[in-house]
Amino acid sequence: MPLPFQVTKNITLLGSELFNLYLVKGETYAIVEGGVSGITYPFLEQLSQLNVPPEAISHLVILHSHFDHMMVFPTLKERYPWMKMVTSDMNRATFSSERIVDKFFDSDRKITLALKEGGIISEAPTLQSYTIFPLDIPVKEGSVLDLGRGMKMKFFEIPGHSPDCLAAFLEEEGLLFCSDGAGFYTPPDFFRPNYWYRLDDAEKSLDRMKAIDPEILCRGHYGSMIGKDLARKHLQKNRQSIEDFKAFVLEKINRGWSVEEITRDVTVRFSKGFLEYFPPEENYRLWKLLIQRTLEHFGIEMEER
Repeated sequence: MPLPFQVTKNITLLGSELFNLYLVKGETYAIVEGGVSGITYPFLEQLSQLNVPPEAISHLVILHSHFDHMMVFPTLKERYPWMKMVTSDMNRATFSSERIVDKFFDSDRKITLALKEGGIISEAPTLQSYTIFPLDIPVKEGSVLDLGRGMKMKFFEIPGHSPDCLAAFLEEEGLLFCSDGAGFYTPPDFFRPNYWYRLDDAEKSLDRMKAIDPEILCRGHYGSMIGKDLARKHLQKNRQSIEDFKAFVLEKINRGWSVEEITRDVTVRFSKGFLEYFPPEENYRLWKLLIQRTLEHFGIEMEER
């Protein structure tokens, strides 16, 4: 879909196909999801097309602390310091860790280079690592961000992908921002689980989002599912992808495959879509972690395999 794309009267999808940002309009504006720094300039151009001055934006919402969902925000915060950064209360320690924040910026530099080499972008801001990533408004389960004019964003904790992962529900719009909490989808029909933190939590979080039953489901990558049927189908397919991956890992383990052999196999076959711009060693690490979390779920020690 061409961007900017009007999801609802008050919600606009910005950024790029690979890395989404959402403009939420109330009395003031919020930006939900922060992408990678490589889409900063296209994003600012999109705001200009919409005649939305930066002065009208009051909040920057990070739904989980992975670099590919937050790295447009350092430039915005530096230029427009009145913008308040909103994220999980769990991230006080994360954002205060120089080691972790440096990792955010290092990962962002690598993917920015890959996007340039792939011809996706031509330029990007040069970011200076923050000693502390700012957290202005901490939120948790049940917190509400009121932007005015009925635009109240209610937060739900949906761990599994990460311990701090949040969903944000706009009841007025019937719209749920799920970030990466609903698994990874790559067009046209590839679904992959992404429970880097805990498998059982990821299952519970998906079931919780299914119970909310949104009219619109807004992801952090590849846009929005508009309509209850599409949103339900998306959540169900991601739930099924967990079952399929569990069965796949157990079948390989029972056939005598090592964790390393399984990891090499899935890294080659399943690193699709935007994952192709991640360094190969990072994809390998993430797939291995997914296998580890799967084995932990079944009480299988990796050392024994």
